[in-house]
Amino acid sequence: MVVEVNDLDCLDFLIWLRTGENAAQKLNRTQATICRTTKRVCEAFDISLKKEEGEWAIIGDDYFLNLERKIHQEYRWRNPLPLRIEAQYFSGPLYLQPAPAGFIAGNFDFAEIRFPIAHLKTGVIDVWIGAYPDVPKQDDPDLASFHLTRLPMRLAVSKFHPLARMGNKVTLDDVRNYPCLALKDGAFPEVQKQLCALGLWNTQTLHSRYDYSKWEGMTEDQATVGYATAFTERVFEFPAINLPIDLSLDVGDTIVVKRTYADHPRFTHLLKHLQSKARELSAVEKDVSLMF
Repeated sequence: MVVEVNDLDCLDFLIWLRTGENAAQKLNRTQATICRTTKRVCEAFDISLKKEEGEWAIIGDDYFLNLERKIHQEYRWRNPLPLRIEAQYFSGPLYLQPAPAGFIAGNFDFAEIRFPIAHLKTGVIDVWIGAYPDVPKQDDPDLASFHLTRLPMRLAVSKFHPLARMGNKVTLDDVRNYPCLALKDGAFPEVQKQLCALGLWNTQTLHSRYDYSKWEGMTEDQATVGYATAFTERVFEFPAINLPIDLSLDVGDTIVVKRTYADHPRFTHLLKHLQSKARELSAVEKDVSLMF
């Protein structure tokens, strides 16, 4: 079974970017073409698509589809075809706008790790800038991780929040008296584990894609305690205050790619480009440490 590269692109971009509008924009095609071609590819592999919790799920046996994806991904890497790169909502604009030469960047709206990692393994995407510590371990058999930065996570509140008025007297016990932002269970398991151990992460949002109103917006509108870093502080659309509490929790940016392509010249070039971007960021933000 052979499916043309351009045809399989329609299916995978729809799954990756969630909407026909997004896929059409990235592929420079019409939504009608995306829909029609996706339907034809699904029929070729005897599968169907279904929206589950906002994400497209494949119904049926995807064994042959994934074999075809593997062939197409190898073809993309070997030839001057655009590779696909995704990132977190805060790191995408810092590293990938504009997208590096030879790459198509995603929506930067994943608010969890399960789907980006799954998309890497199946070849729906080629590279992912993930959020440490919720990235594959160094001994992962399929995926290689290259760390860029580390920086401390802090607690953030609206300047009108009662905790902000306490100044340097605020303690972690004081914070525990207020709702603290939490994402969907298991979205970022390592961060969740550490924040739960501190008695935080208790006001859950069930969205698996980034939404300002469900994250920073909650800190503004509902007196919820949120989380911030030197990179995410610029996302707040209102005056936010970092509480003077040390969480002893470092996060950061990590590039993840299939081990098969970790030594590929195209990835090596990308890695150097992103490391250069990280150096620029560390020169501006004093909290940022380089990890290479």
